[in-house]
Amino acid sequence: MIQPHDVAKKMHFVDEDIRDNLHLLYDDSEERTVRLLADKYNLPYVDLRGVAGEPDALKMIPENMAMEAMVGPFRINGKTMHIAIRDPENSKMRNLIEHINSTLGEPIIYIASMASLRHIWGRYADIAMNNTVDQGSINLSKAHSDELFADVKSLTDFQNKIENILQNERANKVSKIIELMIDGAIFFGASDIHTEPESSSVRIRYRLDGILNDVFYTDEDTYKLIQSRLKLLSGLKISTHNKAQDGRFTVEREVGNIEVRVSVIPGAYGESFVMRLLDPSNANVSLDSLGINIYVKEAIERAMTKPNGMILTTGPTGSGKSTTLYSILSKIYSKEIKIITIEDPVEYHIQGISQTNVNKEYGFVEGLRAALRQDPDVIMIGEIRDAETAAVAINAAQTGHLVLSTLHTNNAFGVIPRLLDLGANPKTIVNAITLSIAQRLCRKLCPNCKVPVQSNDKETKSITNILGEMNIKKKPYAVAPSESYTIYQAGGCDKCHDGYNGRIGIYEAFIMTPELNTIINNNPSEYEIKEAVASQGLTTLEDDAILKLLNGETSYDELLRVIDL
Repeated sequence: MIQPHDVAKKMHFVDEDIRDNLHLLYDDSEERTVRLLADKYNLPYVDLRGVAGEPDALKMIPENMAMEAMVGPFRINGKTMHIAIRDPENSKMRNLIEHINSTLGEPIIYIASMASLRHIWGRYADIAMNNTVDQGSINLSKAHSDELFADVKSLTDFQNKIENILQNERANKVSKIIELMIDGAIFFGASDIHTEPESSSVRIRYRLDGILNDVFYTDEDTYKLIQSRLKLLSGLKISTHNKAQDGRFTVEREVGNIEVRVSVIPGAYGESFVMRLLDPSNANVSLDSLGINIYVKEAIERAMTKPNGMILTTGPTGSGKSTTLYSILSKIYSKEIKIITIEDPVEYHIQGISQTNVNKEYGFVEGLRAALRQDPDVIMIGEIRDAETAAVAINAAQTGHLVLSTLHTNNAFGVIPRLLDLGANPKTIVNAITLSIAQRLCRKLCPNCKVPVQSNDKETKSITNILGEMNIKKKPYAVAPSESYTIYQAGGCDKCHDGYNGRIGIYEAFIMTPELNTIINNNPSEYEIKEAVASQGLTTLEDDAILKLLNGETSYDELLRVIDL
């Protein structure tokens, strides 16, 4: 039979679209022939052209043996292997099936086209590309990364590089895409990688400085292969498509490994992945580098020196609460004290600190009670979620332990109403809590391209109102209001992402004092607490935001994205 590539060669087709169409016509014709053959031999027909062959199945039959016998192992379930064949009369295939039957168990046989078999055979190259996949790790050497990104100056350059692989690569395409996708996230400092199937394609995005950016689109068939590889890498069930799954894997590098936490959920057009990159170096960030203003920083340092009490950080998901707590732990740490953390899950592994994961059977309450039996000096609880955890944490803070934790409230002043809602005893709150902190993360303007402008009427009014409040309350950092203000806007250059580079924290805090006892007993609102502690001279979120705006560290538009001004 004349093959399509022979025809194309003889006719010297130059147009690749015509050549590809010829392949498609031939493949469709063969699929119809194979369906008839399946009926003749009473075997099920399978189309594997968009199916990701499972690596465990492929490993059972070596590549040369599979190609010689014209078979494609594509799934394994326990001791049952699913195998596609092309010719039921092939003697080598029969001998191989008999061998599998006698050693593994009776296989399930399907008839498939040569296009399907070639597709499955292509997966052998992906497995060979990285033999550490089944160990939950992927190796990305510095030399290889340096070579990949030697000519990459911007996200656009990177997008072009991936597009070139998607368009032109044949061998090892899936492996290269996955490696480049992860390497690119590390290179650009992304916190997360999102894969999002849509009606006609799959979108891959990076979260850069808190904002999602499109990186590339791929077709459904390629994504199925990427998806299977990522599941295998993360220790997830490849055959499960209708349930949420969580896993993780390690990116091994000479300069330090990165843990990747993987979440998969089913959707209308396929499974969506979110991969969070956890770089251990982020856990060693100093308090000085977080952008904490001197007033809040001094309050934190005073609270850290106390032998007992509770430091609470509040804010929405992704506001940097864990980073702040890790920075405090790093500052507190010494060989003379014992520090235990109870987390869900452990994000960064810190040498010298005992860290434990919670799960369905071992929650925060059980973890906290167990930790207290370990004679700790300092305890970090990932989050106070319920009344029981709150009660045990408050008790620990009153009995000679320094407790650090997070609470989901809108601001620092919301911790008291929240703890009261959780059933905490008002009489114990003042004695237990030392300091409450709230924070947000906003993007920093790129110093190379930020543009000075005069504030417009709306901006001027907003800034003046907040500065006026600072002066009325005689805050030590108060700035005199003005008729207009020089502020900065995002520019854009090859050293940043749309005019921004990195993020900085916006902070507010208050210190718990005995004078708050009377207020707490009357079930106060957030506003009442805010007014009661104003004389402490610590910043509110609005204060710190405006000070950073006038200092040229961020833009007004960026502040509006994260704070209600």
